[in-house]
Amino acid sequence: MNALSKDPYKTDLEMLLDNGEIHTFSERVEKGSLTDKCLALFYQDRVANIFSTETAFLYMRTLQQREIRHLMTRECKRPVVIVEDRPFLDGPEVFVRRMIQSGEMPPAHADLYRTLFYQVLQNERIRLPDLTIYLRSEPDLLEKRRAKRASEGDGYANTLTEKYLSEIHDCYEDLVSNWKRTLVRYQEHAIVPPDADIVILPAEIDMYEHPDYVHVAAGTIREKVRRMVSARRKNL
Repeated sequence: MNALSKDPYKTDLEMLLDNGEIHTFSERVEKGSLTDKCLALFYQDRVANIFSTETAFLYMRTLQQREIRHLMTRECKRPVVIVEDRPFLDGPEVFVRRMIQSGEMPPAHADLYRTLFYQVLQNERIRLPDLTIYLRSEPDLLEKRRAKRASEGDGYANTLTEKYLSEIHDCYEDLVSNWKRTLVRYQEHAIVPPDADIVILPAEIDMYEHPDYVHVAAGTIREKVRRMVSARRKNL
């Protein structure tokens, strides 16, 4: 995401979209915020604080979606490009799903979370992404990064296990392999672009150790955006 928000890729995307504005959104966990407080409890006891933490993240992301909706609907002569570092759907489709499968979240809590999530989609008129980028990383690489962060004093990294990372990875892989079918399931609850698509970037190269690969990845994304923009203009 950072690469796309900087030159030369920022300028390329702006030109593709007729000098469009680019706005980037990262997961926002500000110190002292509701999400931060719930996350601290989650670190202490994951099972006991799963529901409150996921609900806090849903609230935080909902506030971000309101900002995004404002940017996309306000009067502006330039096209608007929104770049998010995580999809809105990874709450229910990855993290909550893993908790249900592992038995960490009771069925009643899962039903309540889904009810809240669907209400947010409908009441906030959430628009799901036109294009999703999946940066694939294998579990052993995730464990390597976790161990490095833990050795550097990251308290959260110390609470994670290799099994947990593998389970999260499996949920992401399942979501990605069924991405278009998943979007169809949400059509009655959210705004789903008819040509929504996904780009999967391979895991063979570690971008932490080989930062130059970021430019290759950004170029791949740029080309996909160019094709989508071209196809939409032809259909106008």
